[in-house]
Amino acid sequence: MKRADRFSWLLYDFANNSFSVMIVTFVYPVYFKSVVCAGLGNLGDLLWGLNGSLSLLVVAFLSPVLGAVADLSGRKKGLLVASGLLCIFLTTQLAWVGPGMVFWGMAIFIAANIVYQTGQVFYNAFLPDLASPQEVGRLSGYGWASAYVGGIAVLLLAMPLLQNGSAEKARWVFLLTALFYLCFSLPAFFFLPSAAAAASGLGWRSFFSAGVQQVKTTLSRLDRYRELSRFLLAYFVYMEGVSTIVYYTSIYAQDTLGFTMAELVYLYLVLQSIGVAGAVGFGLVSDRIGPRTTLIVILILWSLVGLGAALTTSKTVFWLVASAGALCLASVQAVSRSMIALMIEPDQQAEIFGFYGISGKLSSAFGPLLFGLISLASGSQRTAMLAVGVLFLAGLVLLLRVAEPRARREAAYGP
Repeated sequence: MKRADRFSWLLYDFANNSFSVMIVTFVYPVYFKSVVCAGLGNLGDLLWGLNGSLSLLVVAFLSPVLGAVADLSGRKKGLLVASGLLCIFLTTQLAWVGPGMVFWGMAIFIAANIVYQTGQVFYNAFLPDLASPQEVGRLSGYGWASAYVGGIAVLLLAMPLLQNGSAEKARWVFLLTALFYLCFSLPAFFFLPSAAAAASGLGWRSFFSAGVQQVKTTLSRLDRYRELSRFLLAYFVYMEGVSTIVYYTSIYAQDTLGFTMAELVYLYLVLQSIGVAGAVGFGLVSDRIGPRTTLIVILILWSLVGLGAALTTSKTVFWLVASAGALCLASVQAVSRSMIALMIEPDQQAEIFGFYGISGKLSSAFGPLLFGLISLASGSQRTAMLAVGVLFLAGLVLLLRVAEPRARREAAYGP
């Protein structure tokens, strides 16, 4: 495998994590809650949760179909390029969302997040092509580490615009994010390998119909994928907690603990740096002891993070709790991706990653909505955060029922 292929794949993670950090996790959530939804109180929490839930419900339906389309057409690179460019364009449109524009603030974000998340299906499907079984955990970890380095880079570039917390300057951050995403995606658009187009006599409508049929076929034989089904259920539960942390950390830190925008900038710079170490470190550990065992350790840490965040009243303690969460954030996703990669056959890479997307996106849809509902009903973000810790414990219990994926590991290392 050419080094340029792997490097361009890693660089795409570096590029598109700018959207995740600045739009999903950090700047836009605070802007949406404090500027777009000014005066709405805890209802803003629920509306932000609906942003994530509605977009990810659509993604949950589209992911396996688009994954099957990519498998059947051999055009996963073209689909990756199209999704990336559309997400970049929609990100620029957030710059025109002002106070009181709740409908447009939600509509543009929902559309952008749908395109961003479906694009991850095509991106993830390149992983088994670019790494041998004994390297898949390492490369997956490097991908998440690259994403976190990208997050650090875009935060540093945005610091002059965020220091005084001005809403007008925050809008320029959205344009900066789109430009960053575009510039560093270009190598992937040019250098990632293009598969030979399959079934070339079919048009896109036929590919989509064939994709739907392929998904139905796979669903009809899910009993053959018992371990995969068990893992996807566990993944669904614990990713509810992960997605909630991603969507609400900045809002929780600002509203409950009184963090200023400047303090949030420094917090996220530190957390992104810790995330790099977590992604690489746990990726290497996963290759040594197996992804299931590694995930058990990570979920124990996540449970403690949820409890600690709910109980702390100190910014200093929250820094420590958030740092532990950052160590686990990229790693739980990198190791989960490695586990899937070791459980699937080459001819179903994009399709099975699509089902992996269903589990993750459905959980991501329900997690933020659950937080928003509990926050609105109880009037306390702490109570909602405590529920997040329970989700990690439940995911851990379900993961204990899943066997380590041995088949491809033994093919690589021997029994």
